[in-house]
Amino acid sequence: MSTVPASIKPSNTAQAVGIPAMGYYLPPTRQSVGQVVDAGQAISDAAKLTQLGFDSIRVANGISSEQMAVEAVRDLQRRSGFDLERIDVIVYAGALATSSVVVSDDQPAWGTMRDPVPLFRFTGPCLQAALGLPNASVIGIAQLACNTFQAAIRVARALILAEPSVDNVLCVAADRFPAGARREIVYNLMSDGACAAVVSCDASSNRILAASQITRGAYWDGSVSHDQLIAAYFPLARRAILEALEAAELRVGDLDHFIPHNLNLKSWEILAQIVGIPLAKIFTENIPRIGHVVASDNVINFLDAFDSGRIKRGDKVALFVMGFGAHWNCLVLEA
Repeated sequence: MSTVPASIKPSNTAQAVGIPAMGYYLPPTRQSVGQVVDAGQAISDAAKLTQLGFDSIRVANGISSEQMAVEAVRDLQRRSGFDLERIDVIVYAGALATSSVVVSDDQPAWGTMRDPVPLFRFTGPCLQAALGLPNASVIGIAQLACNTFQAAIRVARALILAEPSVDNVLCVAADRFPAGARREIVYNLMSDGACAAVVSCDASSNRILAASQITRGAYWDGSVSHDQLIAAYFPLARRAILEALEAAELRVGDLDHFIPHNLNLKSWEILAQIVGIPLAKIFTENIPRIGHVVASDNVINFLDAFDSGRIKRGDKVALFVMGFGAHWNCLVLEA
């Protein structure tokens, strides 16, 4: 019998940290490009949006962010059979500012509230209660827009490497636009949706090889710095991707697949040329059918590519995302 106290565990630094379980949720309501334009929720006309590669988006009519988050975790369980009782930490990622607080469409504007208590109704603890995991601690991540979920993966990996008592971290993101909000942002159509992933020590699949993040606070106000942000997008995207590959000791040619966030198809045609990635390696099939699902694109695209047989175990995969704020992030996995 071991004489080592149960509370003391060997360091996880020598173990492989990976993502053994993932899931996502998309609300069932579809809106076509034409319906989005007719509702006054787009800036461009339908012909332009179609030219950019969009066909439809998903809208969470009557479905809250919290409900979507739970459904994403349930999908993770169905796919993997992962026992949530093994979760040590929940990292909740809110890409939109409203995603980190439990809100309703009829709630008073924050700037006019007399009762500030609703500002303390956080989504992470709400999710912990809904999943029945009272022993899992909760951490919330925000202010990174579409970058937020991959930042959560980065934080989860760091927790596992730094704290011997942490073996499994559940990362969840769920984002829902306010009813009637505009759905086009910087030539992209936005969907509501959620995703979830378990980051674990000593994982046998989806091993995390490297991650990189670049932040340029000079572009923090996307309305004011719109043109500058577009100008900076491609060179900083290239830099984030190459830095992650260098950290993983890989070259662009070593990649089997590139999993993007669902910005318009034209942007990926340009970035593919700048980075030197064959467009055939970039999974763009979801751009027409679901648009840009805020922080959840990478998980949705990875799982759909894996389910279709496109990604196979052992493949080298890069997942890239850019978010308002402004942040560029690339995660490299061995599937």
